[in-house]
Formats: sequence, structure tokens, C-alpha cells
Amino acid sequence: MADISYTPTFRDVPWTDRRDRATASGPIGFNSKFNAIASDLRQLSTVVTRIGTAIDASNAPPPPQQQRLSFTPVLHTTSSSTGEWAYDASGVVSTASGEALGVANLTLPDGLRLTSVRVVGSIGRNSFGAGGGGVSLLRTPLRLVVPPPAPEALTGDGDIPGRGAFDLQIPVTASRALIDTSVFRYVFTANFTTITFGGLSIEAVHLTFAPPS
Repeated sequence: MADISYTPTFRDVPWTDRRDRATASGPIGFNSKFNAIASDLRQLSTVVTRIGTAIDASNAPPPPQQQRLSFTPVLHTTSSSTGEWAYDASGVVSTASGEALGVANLTLPDGLRLTSVRVVGSIGRNSFGAGGGGVSLLRTPLRLVVPPPAPEALTGDGDIPGRGAFDLQIPVTASRALIDTSVFRYVFTANFTTITFGGLSIEAVHLTFAPPS
């Protein structure tokens, strides 16, 4: 709270019986005394207003902050995959040669807006004949229809470039950035195709959210 203080300025000069006469004017007259008291009351009113403002400011909720969800995806191999996903002792998920497509169901914070997607990992430098890899964040409408509705991408191009370590920043599709778990379910997917040998590993996924605008 701000430093708020109040110092009265009125100092009474008492009258003496049978010596002083009550007058309106003069340094100890009624007008001078009452004007000094009124001035102190105005100053006190200003200080009370400042105290109220400071109390309101201290009780105000903090401004909305960004939230980050960081995780290593628990990838489940789909029926169309020939490659498998496995985890090492540090929790890094990886796949070797073949055609691997992994899907992880996500529980995202309802009502927030997705602002950025970051994926950190690597493609083996000895991945001769690597066909490529990619990651994406999808949503599927919760409609019990046959056939099921097609997933919708929340992110743009998530292709993993080259070999070696990568730190991929994926653009978010603004029109689908608002998370609504009452209407959609959300999944993270990763795919990797190699003709001969090699491997893809994912160390972490970072999702950043902001309050709805």
C-alpha cells in the first residue's frame, strides 16, 4: 500500500476568562478557528479517499497470466503403423525405422486460448533414407454420428526439418485457438517415416495459453 499520512494543522489558542473577548475576526477569532478546522477536515477527506483507493487496489485480482502446459506425449501406436513408440528411462518417447504414427489424448484448460505450440526433439543423424516427420494438434467435434467427423487442425505446418536436434515452433490457427472441452476433444499426433533406418525422439511439448480476448 502507498505511504499515506495525515498531519493536522489546526492548533487551538484557548481563550482566558474575563480577559479575552470572543470575536469573529483576528488570529483567535471564530472565523480563523473554524476556517482552520474546515481546512483540516478537507485534508482528512482527501486522505480517506486515498486510503479507500489503496484498499481497492490491494483487493483487486491480479491481471490474467499466461499458462504453460509442458509434457512428454504418451503416444499410442495406431493400427496403420508399422513402427512402435517406446520410452527411455528419462521419459523421452522415440520410434525407430518404419512408418510410425502416434496419437496422444490431451486434457486442455477449458476456456483459454492457445497461443503457441513448441515441440523439442531430434531425428537421428544416421537416419539414412528418412522420409520425414511431423507433429500436429487436432480437435474432433463431440458428435455421435457415423462416420465420425473429421479432425480439425489447431496448428499450421508442423513438419520436422532435417536431421539432428530440432526446436519446432508451430503457428496456431487463430479461428480454432479457443479451447472448448464441452464441444471438442483434443489430440496430439506425431508421425515419422524412414525407408532404411533411423529414429525420431520427442523430449517435450510446450503449449502456451492466454485468457480469451
